[in-house]
Amino acid sequence: MKLLIAEDDNFFRKLLKQTLASDYDLILANDGNEAWTALQQEDAPQLAILDWVMPGMSGPQVCRKVRQCSRLDPMYLIILTARNSVADVVAGLRAGADDYVTKPFSAEELRARVKIGERILNLKNSLAERSAEANEASARETLLQQLLFSFPCRDESETNYEDWPGVAAYLRQGSESWHRTRQSSSLRERTSLHLAKSNPWTIQYE
Repeated sequence: MKLLIAEDDNFFRKLLKQTLASDYDLILANDGNEAWTALQQEDAPQLAILDWVMPGMSGPQVCRKVRQCSRLDPMYLIILTARNSVADVVAGLRAGADDYVTKPFSAEELRARVKIGERILNLKNSLAERSAEANEASARETLLQQLLFSFPCRDESETNYEDWPGVAAYLRQGSESWHRTRQSSSLRERTSLHLAKSNPWTIQYE
């Protein structure tokens, strides 16, 4: 998975690269403007670590611009900064960051937090795919219903269902389901009647 690192400090940029290069395809930016440009690309990384204070736009400013763009909004953004007060954490999250890591950071903690972001992105993608499949199935069902409603009213002897691909199978499926339901209901009724006759003093509860 691609990961954008926006950090203007050479030491921390090198440290971030050493920590994450083995697990991610890294894209490096030296300031906020470069980060914003990279995030707007067609194949932009969906995961980003943004330093708070950088030349050009700051990390929170990049977060705000990302959240204002519906196409980019699903991105997972992590703010990296030496600021560690509660007010700073809240400000970073309100700007649109998904997580907040303070300097100096633990390599293990950073990897764990980035891995959480990766899992969340994978979950979002999976949900989007399932939603698309559900919408496609609903569209097919709607089309089939339209075909059924437009089916001409004829006598059974005059109707050739083979002229309507898919409709015959749909009708057969509905007919089989109805017959199974009726058979199950009839069996329950016969069983209940038999039990009532064999033990007339039994009170039947519905």
